[in-house]
This record gives sequence, structure tokens and C-alpha cells, in this order.
Amino acid sequence: MPRDDLSPAAKEAMTSSETAEVLLHLLTIYYDEEPILRVVDDLQEIVSCGEHYVPCGFSVLLPDQTGDGNKTCRLQIDNTDISVYREIKKAAGRSIADKKQITCDVGVIMASESDNYIEGPLHFVLRNITATSQSVTGELYDLYMHDRKFTGFTYNPEDFPGLFW
Repeated sequence: MPRDDLSPAAKEAMTSSETAEVLLHLLTIYYDEEPILRVVDDLQEIVSCGEHYVPCGFSVLLPDQTGDGNKTCRLQIDNTDISVYREIKKAAGRSIADKKQITCDVGVIMASESDNYIEGPLHFVLRNITATSQSVTGELYDLYMHDRKFTGFTYNPEDFPGLFW
């Protein structure tokens, strides 16, 4: 169901059985908080909130709306433009050397309302990057702690009296 703060056009497009509206994903990849790549999954450039996004084939698996949600999300960028591969490879190399993270913002917009986000922008850490001749893929973590192992114990005064005063 649509959020309450969506525009009337967005609500109508999301709830109608057929619509002429086009939903687009905007992806911004950052290294050390500086944008290195801004792409849109469309055939033409788009301007959103004053930023230019170049067309590029990519897919992103965002978390679902349930409490279970995906702990990691997936990003796949088609490797049709060698400049995309070079920018990500350069950032990945610097990330390892400088111990800094590559981060991403992902947003969903309607082509007719490019400044109004339907979802996002969602912030992720990009990790586990791999590249082939067909695509560049990686995992998007919304919180870095999702892949860490933590104990499942509940600490309470009855079972662990030494931890409580």
C-alpha cells in the first residue's frame, strides 16, 4: 500500500491496474562520501533534485516491507560501459587501501515526478563486489551489523545475577 506522503499521481499510478507512469530506480555510488557514479535504469538521462543521472542497465533487490526483510540486498550493474567498471574498480581498490567504505543511495521515483521519491533514498554499504564480462555485482547492507554473529541469549537477573546490581 502506498505511503501517506505520496503525491496523488503516485497513489493513482501505484493502485491502478494499468498506468502510463514509469517507475525508475536512481542509484548513486559514493566513495568517501563523494559521488563517483549516478545512474538511472532508463534509456534517457534524468535530472532529480538537481542531480544528473545517466542511463545504465542495472537491477537492485530492495528489502521487502515485512519484519523478516532481506538482510542483504543485491545490486547488479550491466557491464556494457567500461567506464562504470573502471570507476567501481578504482573505488574498490582505494577502499581496501584506505579502509573506507563504498556506499550507495537507492531511490524510486516516477519519471513524471523526478524530484519526488516514492521510496528512499535508502542508504547502503556496498560490499563483496565481483565483476565479470557481463556485469558488476555486489551486496548492499543497510546496517553493517547484519552479517555479524551475535549471541541469541537474553541476559536477565535470574540467569545472570552477576551482571545486575
